Amino acid sequence: MIRAEKVTSLLLILFAVFIGFESRKYPLGTIDNPGPGFLPLLLGVAMAVMAIALTVRVWKNETAKVHRPFWPEKGGLSKVSLTFVVILLFTALLEITGYMMNIFFLFLILLRPIGRQKWIWSISISLGATLVSYLLFDKWLMIPLPRGIWFGN
Repeated sequence: MIRAEKVTSLLLILFAVFIGFESRKYPLGTIDNPGPGFLPLLLGVAMAVMAIALTVRVWKNETAKVHRPFWPEKGGLSKVSLTFVVILLFTALLEITGYMMNIFFLFLILLRPIGRQKWIWSISISLGATLVSYLLFDKWLMIPLPRGIWFGN
């Protein structure tokens, strides 16, 4: 497993450098008025920092060859599969059911069946995430979100 982690960490560094160079093809703009190349460059730098941290951690712990299972628990594959299906449904139903309904159910399913949180926490966090993301994107950033059939398409 250590060898695979070393190769992966180095590939992530190369990918981050590639993202950084490609983002420079677009104007960066300024902090007050960022251009189309600003966010990709920022993400490339963040990815490079995390990949370098991973590389350092993997190369330092080379002697600690502890066997770790690929799926940490028995139901790991079912949780990953359910998460994948939920995200696909979120994407497919976004225009039909709307952003607010989709984000609520996305959080609810990720927290309750997958995260095994109590119902009160799952519903509270889902409502909170829905409200905060609506206020952030729709009201503050003024990004038009899909309303869906229940909130007036």
